[in-house]
Parts: sequence; structure tokens; C-alpha cells
Amino acid sequence: MTIWQHVPFENEAAIGEWARMRGISYRVIKCWENEPLEADELLVVLGGSMSAYDDLDFIHKEIEFLQQRIYEGGKVFGICLGAQLIATAMGALVYPSHTREVGWRDVEIISSHYLTENLAPIQTVFHWHGDTFDLPKGTIRIASNDAFKNQAFSTHDGKIIATQFHFETTYDSMSALLKADASYLDFDSPYMSDIALIYDGVCHIPNTNRALFYLLDQWIK
Repeated sequence: MTIWQHVPFENEAAIGEWARMRGISYRVIKCWENEPLEADELLVVLGGSMSAYDDLDFIHKEIEFLQQRIYEGGKVFGICLGAQLIATAMGALVYPSHTREVGWRDVEIISSHYLTENLAPIQTVFHWHGDTFDLPKGTIRIASNDAFKNQAFSTHDGKIIATQFHFETTYDSMSALLKADASYLDFDSPYMSDIALIYDGVCHIPNTNRALFYLLDQWIK
């Protein structure tokens, strides 16, 4: 498995735990350092503080790589920025929503897709995003909520999965994000929590990680 990382403070978190439990080796490519892009059979594209529409060399390279990867039928799991990069590569628009969603909030699993058929219909997951995207052609919306209509999507065959939210969050990854990017909370939005409420939400981590493990298990079949 190959993991594309975009900032030092957003790592693979619980995805690494899942891989170790399943005996899956993985390597991490530091995209922001312009390390050469590669992908094994499984490719995970993590989040980051930049946007899919930013004029950055490594962002352009990732989109081009993903376009070819998706065209060839490869598997890609994108999270937050990773989801937006997938949407862009598939020809959908990614743009600022003019609001932000931060903290532990519910999403509704709205599809009968085989990837999600055994997930609880309501999932409390960690959010840290302000951009949004249109649903790419040929995909199915699999999660939504009151803040962002398109919270997650997948292709019909399940090879491509994209989530705006963070199933992979652990206490350590959440703390690192809050420490490195605390200024992101300086924004007026009805969909945001303060730091105290975010830390109160750590009780949701076991459930959200279990949902992630299930989704990854379905993805690799």
C-alpha cells in the first residue's frame, strides 16, 4: 500500500494500525517535499491544509497521476484533500463552501452500496474542512449531512472511495492537527466546535475507527 501525505501533522493515523493488523506493508510519500509519486495496488491519499485548486506543482502532479490511475481502474481511497483531488481528477468542480465544518459531527450513510451496507446509518466522525465538491460523474453519494451535501462518494465498483471527513482520526492525530493548525478555528460557522468540545468527542474514536476498518476491508476485497 502507498500513502500520499501532504503535511507533516496529518499522517496515516488509524490506517497504519489497520494495515499492521492485516499484515499489509505500506510506504509514505511526502508529497509536499515533491517526492516522486508512486502507487502500489492500494493507494491512500490523505488530507492537508492546501486545496485541490491551489496552483502548486505537487498538486498538479497528483491530479495528473490520479487521472491516469482512475482511468486504468486502480484503487484509490481519498480523505479530505484526497477526496477533493479525486473529484478534480474525475472532472468535478472543487470550490470554497464559504463555511467550515470542524469537530465531531454526524453524517448519514445514504446509499445501499455494498461498501457501506453494514455500517450504522448515522456515523459520528471528525471533520476539518471548508472546501466542497460536486459529485463526479459515474459515482454514488454515500454520505451527507446538514453542512455538506457531498460528504463521501464511491464508484459503483467500489475501487474509488472519497470522504470529506476523517474516519482515520486518533487521539494523537487529532491533537497534532489542533496544535499545528489551531488558527483554522478562527472562523464563524454554525458547524464548528471549539477545542474543548473537540476533545470531549474522543469517545467517538473507537467507533469511527471500526467503521474505517470495515470500509477498508471491503475496499481491498
